[in-house]
Amino acid sequence: MLGREELDKLAVQKQALLVASSLNRLAIQAEVRNLRAATAWVRAAAVGSEQFAPWLLSLTPIAGFLLAKVSRRPDSWLSRVLAAAKWVGPLYGVWKRLSAARRQREAGQPGA
Repeated sequence: MLGREELDKLAVQKQALLVASSLNRLAIQAEVRNLRAATAWVRAAAVGSEQFAPWLLSLTPIAGFLLAKVSRRPDSWLSRVLAAAKWVGPLYGVWKRLSAARRQREAGQPGA
């Protein structure tokens, strides 16, 4: 059986754990309040997007049609952007190869 001193020590430890638990609970509640306040705009944006969803669904085919119509003209800005975009991939590959070669040259010449 446990002596009186040991029971008192356990009672003190229990009280300390209860206080720590209460403090942790309050800290978590404060964090939840802060998160709710910080993310309140997400809920407002979701409600706003739900209001515009029917309009977006009906305007999407029209936008696609107009985009296709504009892109067929040879002097359109979209055809120019698409022509420039075709060069992005190859130019990026050349740039990566040249920068890798430069790094290898610099690594091979530590005194330069």
